[in-house]
Amino acid sequence: MRKSNYLVLGAAAVVAALLLVLWYHLGFNRIDSPLDLTLAIVWWVGIVAIAAILVRVEERRRRQVRTLYVSPKSLYSSELGMVGIGKAGAVETMRGMLGQLKYGFDSKGLPDRKKFDYRFVVRTDEFKEHDEESGKPADNAAGSTAQRKDPTWKGTVIKIDRQNGNSETSFDGIDQLKAALV
Repeated sequence: MRKSNYLVLGAAAVVAALLLVLWYHLGFNRIDSPLDLTLAIVWWVGIVAIAAILVRVEERRRRQVRTLYVSPKSLYSSELGMVGIGKAGAVETMRGMLGQLKYGFDSKGLPDRKKFDYRFVVRTDEFKEHDEESGKPADNAAGSTAQRKDPTWKGTVIKIDRQNGNSETSFDGIDQLKAALV
């Protein structure tokens, strides 16, 4: 979760503590009423619901940041902007871009179609690099491509066809992604 999400949860907990102090200060604790317990339960259910909503919104935002637009010569990410496709190819460039994401709140606008005519949209649901030896997530995702094992990479590729309509293909791994980008 982002720092702002923790701040919201912290503020909710502080407000809960202040309301509890106010509850005792005003003497409501001396009144025998089932409303006391009901209000406490409703309040904490509300805090848990807010936390769940924040986690879901953050997951959706991260998925949107992982969305890549692919043209024949370059790639676009909302966090990194336009990146040229090097000799390694589109998939390896995408892999490097996903490894560099910091999931910040700064966003670079999508260039106009005259400058960047994308043919594919790659929506990544899950991406994890792995160490060669252990299979665990790699600490250094930007290592050389020769030493890297294929990552866990799941998502969908949307082929943009402006005349006949778009088509969507799911992928689970680099090989299926390469096949979908043809």
